[in-house]
Amino acid sequence: MITRVTTADSRLFDLAAATFGTAPGGGRAFLESPGTVAFVAHDGDDVLGWCWGYHLVRPDTSAMLYLHRLEVRPEHRRQGIGRGLLRAFMSAGVRDGANRMFLTTGEANAAARALYESMGGGLATQGPTVNYWFELRADSPAVRPPACRALVLSGMAGVGKSTVAAAVGRAMTEAGQATAVVDTDQLAQFGPPPINRFAGYDELKCANLAAVWANFKAAGAQFLVVAAVIETAAVRQRYLASLADCEVRVVGLVADVGTVRDRLRRRDTGSKLERLLDSLDRQGLAPIDTAVADFTVTNDRPPAAIADEILQRAGWTGGVGGPT
Repeated sequence: MITRVTTADSRLFDLAAATFGTAPGGGRAFLESPGTVAFVAHDGDDVLGWCWGYHLVRPDTSAMLYLHRLEVRPEHRRQGIGRGLLRAFMSAGVRDGANRMFLTTGEANAAARALYESMGGGLATQGPTVNYWFELRADSPAVRPPACRALVLSGMAGVGKSTVAAAVGRAMTEAGQATAVVDTDQLAQFGPPPINRFAGYDELKCANLAAVWANFKAAGAQFLVVAAVIETAAVRQRYLASLADCEVRVVGLVADVGTVRDRLRRRDTGSKLERLLDSLDRQGLAPIDTAVADFTVTNDRPPAAIADEILQRAGWTGGVGGPT
């Protein structure tokens, strides 16, 4: 849950201050100060992240926001909490009449800079610190909740991507959410193989995914669950481009070698099985690249339990416009 804190929530704000290394006890005085804007992401009293800053009125009577601090606990990063806090802060600025926002971050803070640039931030200055400016409008993509949300489940052959994707789709459908499920292996049933086998198939899958998603969206789908193999940051970007109107989270699915080998034997036969088992024996389990996956889940329980963990960690329990 992301809460805009007021003086009535000073205890929650003090908990956040203590969580992120600020001396607690000054929450009420801060929140009573004119122009303060603050949000806390939390699960009950468990603080996950926070942001705070100021609504500033200029001599020409226009107003702007200054975001002074945005932090998420390390174990909860890459789950969309920072994006949700930033969107909430910007939305509050629009409601309060601000038309621009600015912030400063470290030049080397790649994760923060990627977030700000993905939310429309324009780089103003470059040095040991960098400044970003944002235009604030009610129709801005950064302020407006995403029109659709996609989960891409990635992992090696035999890890259970298709089974878990189906379980996620069932859970969403049972919750009344209009959800489509796509296994990208079915989008590249084509031969003989392209000249550049793997890159050619990736390109074909992404092009077909964009077309299929357009049809699902036209039918009313707001959520999409995709089973795919994404091994590099470049392929990740190609998948994101094929779902350009969606907020996309990539989930790395992993399992132990024995589990993967058993699944392959139950699923495949003949030369394909021999090739996959030989690759597994020679290369073992390839680690999930942090440049590819937003978070990783171990597939060591029934599909419904894995689906529930993924939905919780992705923040999909609040619907399209819910906390991210």
